[in-house]
Amino acid sequence: MASVREALDGFPLGAPFISHSGFEGWVTKAVTLLSVLLAGYTAYGVLLAIYRVTLHPLASVPGPKLAAMTWWYECYYEVFLGGQYFKRMREMHREYGPIVRINPNEVHFNDSDFIDTLYPAGGRLTNKPIMVGWRTGTPNSIVATIDHHIHRKRRNSINNFFSNASVRKVEPKIREKLERMLSRWNEGIGKEGKILHMHTVFKAYASDIITTYAFGDCFHFLEEDDWGRSYFKSTDKYFDLTHIFGHFPIAMLIVNNLPIWILRFFIPNLTEMAEKQKWWIRRVRQIRSSPNPEDIKNTIFEGILGSSLPDEEKTDARMAHDAQLIGLAGEGTTAYTLSATLFELLAHPEEYRKVKEEIQTAIPDKNTVPSYSDVEHLTYFNAVIQEGLRLHPGVMSRMARVSPEVDIVYHDKRRDKTFVLPPGTWTSMSTLITHTDPDVFEDPLEFRPQRWIDDPKLTRSFIAFARGSRNCVGQNFARREMGMVLATIINRYDVYRGQEGRTLELYDTIRERDIAANSEMIIPMPAKGSQGLRVRIRE
Repeated sequence: MASVREALDGFPLGAPFISHSGFEGWVTKAVTLLSVLLAGYTAYGVLLAIYRVTLHPLASVPGPKLAAMTWWYECYYEVFLGGQYFKRMREMHREYGPIVRINPNEVHFNDSDFIDTLYPAGGRLTNKPIMVGWRTGTPNSIVATIDHHIHRKRRNSINNFFSNASVRKVEPKIREKLERMLSRWNEGIGKEGKILHMHTVFKAYASDIITTYAFGDCFHFLEEDDWGRSYFKSTDKYFDLTHIFGHFPIAMLIVNNLPIWILRFFIPNLTEMAEKQKWWIRRVRQIRSSPNPEDIKNTIFEGILGSSLPDEEKTDARMAHDAQLIGLAGEGTTAYTLSATLFELLAHPEEYRKVKEEIQTAIPDKNTVPSYSDVEHLTYFNAVIQEGLRLHPGVMSRMARVSPEVDIVYHDKRRDKTFVLPPGTWTSMSTLITHTDPDVFEDPLEFRPQRWIDDPKLTRSFIAFARGSRNCVGQNFARREMGMVLATIINRYDVYRGQEGRTLELYDTIRERDIAANSEMIIPMPAKGSQGLRVRIRE
């Protein structure tokens, strides 16, 4: 401290001008002050790193020392390498076992027996780390809510909207959009044997469905020549910023609040996304201010605006965060699993044949769109969907939780050692890592729907929609949507083998390049340059 005071002593504050010699002295003192501060910061960083691997409550948890010492280890894999930490975490578990410390304050697990302890359905307060909200870009949304009690209130306001009874009522909309998508295939695409980018097509379909259901209107991507491709490229760019937002939240605030004309100049790929954000906000305001009760009814905001939530929970800004999250989650996650599951079936014609025969038995008319009740109890069909969700979950980011009051106690059976994680520790599991654990799933990377029939207990290790009190509120909607779409397509089309009639043929699609997750940006991303699943459709 003395050196700092000495460096500051004699500053010519308030002088009308500074002489040459006085200026040199000022620079010298400024450099000295900067050096002192830098040395102090470096010493603090070194001591903090030493503390984290020696005296910290998590010091005994296995894992790379660098990951325990500094957040920059995770940042390197997530930001600089682009969403690659999930691969590194898988390697960590192979090296260190089922419990690994992946950053200074987070412990990651790969143990299916521990799922229900980590994600309780009730009885224990469960918060979320603040970084979850930063990563999504919607820190005030329901999914990103930090506090357990606030989350329960927010979720209770929309639970009824996503109940089985409510979702059943949306089937006419699902059928209408599905018929529109398939009619476009029939109108010219199929007759000309054109190739479709199925991920984009399914995104257009899923977006129009969830937006219509939630907001009473949509962007009508199914009517666009390119199926809304330019917009979906823009949302992919937004997801590319996920880890930058997480580690540098100031970037999230800047991007979310930049005027569109500045975005258009500096980050043109985000322009369409920003324009849709404005639409979400306008739509929230229209619904709120409409004199017609029907405009509010049958939208997600009916429950929020009619709930006992305080006024600050019903502001345009907060509800716009829910609107954005529901829109992005409802279109991207469902579309990815749909396209990946269709790929697996086309790449395994025998599986396609088996599930087609089962569907045809239940639905003899190929030209009808079945209701979900027609297919929800088909054994093999549901095993196909379950296997698609296992191998290709729509959400890949690790599911982080915080127990604010109670220790998390884990017994590592391999080491016969018990770890006690104090309240406030971030704990997490990752869907894809859990779903491809060879100790649970034999040949985990192979597409084998039969495994779910042979061993129903595998559902204990299934976390595609998370688990516990913070599981995915929209899972009933997603399953109904996927079930109706896949059943209709499989029933109408055969795998192409040179025959006439309605057929689907894989076109230049490689699983490792175009389907499998190459990077994790909350949602799975294929390899750079990939065009995703492409299919030639023939009528």
